[in-house]
Amino acid sequence: MGTTTELRRALKTDVFPLLTDRGFVIDQRHAPSFVDFRRPRGDRVDFIEFQWEKSGRPRFKLSFGTVSAKGTIASGLHTPAQDMGPGQAPRYVCLHPRGNGSSTRHWFCQDAPPWARLFGWPPRPAEQVTAELVALLPEVDGYLLHGRLGPHCFERPNPPFADVP
Repeated sequence: MGTTTELRRALKTDVFPLLTDRGFVIDQRHAPSFVDFRRPRGDRVDFIEFQWEKSGRPRFKLSFGTVSAKGTIASGLHTPAQDMGPGQAPRYVCLHPRGNGSSTRHWFCQDAPPWARLFGWPPRPAEQVTAELVALLPEVDGYLLHGRLGPHCFERPNPPFADVP
């Protein structure tokens, strides 16, 4: 069993059904590194992306946003809405359970805190990590549906991209 298996299973049972209940459809074309969800909503498409830590530790980042149903354009290239992720959106939001930062220590993770690892404490249970995410999902809904940034949400601009009018 890999180091991320337990956390991936917990996400599939505890979180992914909540997203599909909200109308999102899973896209695993870029798995295992990225798992995307998209939902059409009128003239917009909402997206949520799980990005796994690249060296295989049980950590992931959650990014989300909304774009035109017609997609985006950057440098003359069109990206359709069904292929949209944070990298192609004019702006997107990262959800961090603790603090803002680009370091993976701000991501959702199973790691025990550094001081606890010194004493040989085991990693956090995967269900504890997914419960932390589930508790913050209302902030994702608040942004996608009403444009409100919650206290754990940090908006990132992506200057080269613009919505297709």
